[in-house]
Amino acid sequence: YEDKGAYHLYLLETEAPVARLKPVGSRDEVRLGYWSHRRKWEDIDDMGGCVLPLDQALDHIAENSIFWTWT
Repeated sequence: YEDKGAYHLYLLETEAPVARLKPVGSRDEVRLGYWSHRRKWEDIDDMGGCVLPLDQALDHIAENSIFWTWT
């Protein structure tokens, strides 16, 4: 699902939000966000977010429990 230049990943079975990937710069890097208890997308950290290449970002989402808390 795309919205405002970011891509949102949802769990197909429950339609629960999992992660937000917002492209940054001209390379394949994305800023990661997670669905918080505040019912909105938030950065992983308070220092401007976590920016990773797309392949690393997808691995990080798969392995990090913060993305799966509300699913």
